[in-house]
Amino acid sequence: MLKSSFGWSRKFAVAVSAALLFGGFGSALHAAPAKDIKLYVFSSGALTIGKGILQNLAPNDPPIQIPVGFFVIKHPKGTVLFDTGNNDKIITDGSYWGPALKALNPVRTPEVAIDAQLAKIGLKPDDITYVVPSHLHLDHGGNISKFPNSTLLIQRDELKNAFWPDANTQGPYIFDDFAYLRQGLYDQVPNKGKMVQLDGDLDLFRDGTVRLKKWPGHTPGSQMLILRLANTGTLILTGDTIYFRENVEKNIPPNVILAWNPTGILRAYEYVRFLQATENAEYFTAHDPDAFKALKKAPEYYD
Repeated sequence: MLKSSFGWSRKFAVAVSAALLFGGFGSALHAAPAKDIKLYVFSSGALTIGKGILQNLAPNDPPIQIPVGFFVIKHPKGTVLFDTGNNDKIITDGSYWGPALKALNPVRTPEVAIDAQLAKIGLKPDDITYVVPSHLHLDHGGNISKFPNSTLLIQRDELKNAFWPDANTQGPYIFDDFAYLRQGLYDQVPNKGKMVQLDGDLDLFRDGTVRLKKWPGHTPGSQMLILRLANTGTLILTGDTIYFRENVEKNIPPNVILAWNPTGILRAYEYVRFLQATENAEYFTAHDPDAFKALKKAPEYYD
């Protein structure tokens, strides 16, 4: 009996240690109902870029067109926008991105505007409760200023890095996307919403269904979103922490050109595998052409 009890305790201790390591112990013990929560997938157009710039492939790997995805979560306690895509100004202003416009050749047709995309599910910018950028690079934080009545949830380290970028991260920031957030400027924005600077993870609705997970890797303040749905189960919205599904499946490292901390990104692959093993989780990326094409797009949804 003593031996059996000791064995169980040892297994429990190992399980607790693993859960604490990956940040899932609280949610595992306090599984919350996930009723009436829906996830919608949207497109902010596409970019054309060499695949080898994103992951560790041959430098002359031919350019591919990658989607620019963003997501909306409808929760009984609020509506969450994860990422905001390319700034809609590029649709009519060819100078807004400067040299990046020619380098990335973004889709600039009117239907990719974030207002037009949100309208597919009957939403306007003012209907968004929380805006959660995975980070502030031009194709993820582009439209944050279009939500003046929403609460912006951003990692403090990301805000700092956007204004004073570390090595290998400065190129993809467009200063005018987020300049209004600077102390003094932000206070002058009419009808401004709240800005909450995070220093780590957040259980947004305190029910385990929507968790923001800080994951320094792609940038110092990158964050992922862990979503638990009634029918679909656990989903991970990865931002640029994971570019392509094959990064996780084949353990392909990122190109260090756009990786502030490559080791952090490799650890994210491990985290995804951990949730796959423990919760049968799925993960959605913003830029994988084949994987994104297979996703249900708004007004269809995951629940």
